Amino acid sequence: MLSRDEFERYDRLIKIDKIGVRGQGKLKSSSVVVVGAGGLGSPILLYLTAMGVGRIGIVEGDAVSISNLGRQVLYNSEDVGKDKVVLASERLKALNPYVTIDSYKTWLTDEDIAKRIFEKYEAVIDATDNFETRYIVNKSAVALNKPVFVGAVGRFVGQVLNIFPHKTACLNCLFPEKDKEIVNLMTQRNFEQGVSTPLVGTVGTIVVNEYVKYAIGIGENLFNKLLIYDSLSNEFSIIKLERNKDCKVCGDNT
Repeated sequence: MLSRDEFERYDRLIKIDKIGVRGQGKLKSSSVVVVGAGGLGSPILLYLTAMGVGRIGIVEGDAVSISNLGRQVLYNSEDVGKDKVVLASERLKALNPYVTIDSYKTWLTDEDIAKRIFEKYEAVIDATDNFETRYIVNKSAVALNKPVFVGAVGRFVGQVLNIFPHKTACLNCLFPEKDKEIVNLMTQRNFEQGVSTPLVGTVGTIVVNEYVKYAIGIGENLFNKLLIYDSLSNEFSIIKLERNKDCKVCGDNT
């Protein structure tokens, strides 16, 4: 049930016929956990909160560094050295007091930690910046049968993927997990290539849009599709995917 203040706050959303009061109510009753409160996590968290998603979890173990400030819009210069998850929580609560914000100051170093957090929410958003954590998120969410909405960025190119366990390709279907040394090398190479600041905003809002469509039950989600956005050419591409029935994470025999 929306309060009078919420009706006014979400007025422009409620006026959209495909959302309306019913859709806004669905958003209020929905819950999602966002892994990562950095470049991608910042716009994702801000827009989820502004739109009135009822309960949002933030998983982040890092503190703000000066090198974050060129793209992580939740933070400012005075925040260097402070915990991201604390700052993010404070700012999101100030943005929308009608949203419940849960904070988890931790790194997802194993599946047990991830599962204990994920089981409290209806869906997961992967806004991480390293492959080791991505594999943990993927395996944990699939084991719990939770949908995952994934954003990834590098240089001027972004990608968006939705994972609906046992229905669509999971991360491991597309990029089978390698030895830890190789996974770490993949992450290091990703860090070294850099990332465009506007790109994280564009990809982050697309991820939010995918989650919101799912939560309300409108539109068409990316289903067995990978969206690729090239910000230099302003071109969007969609690649069709196929679930690997022999996948070690989501296969028919798992």
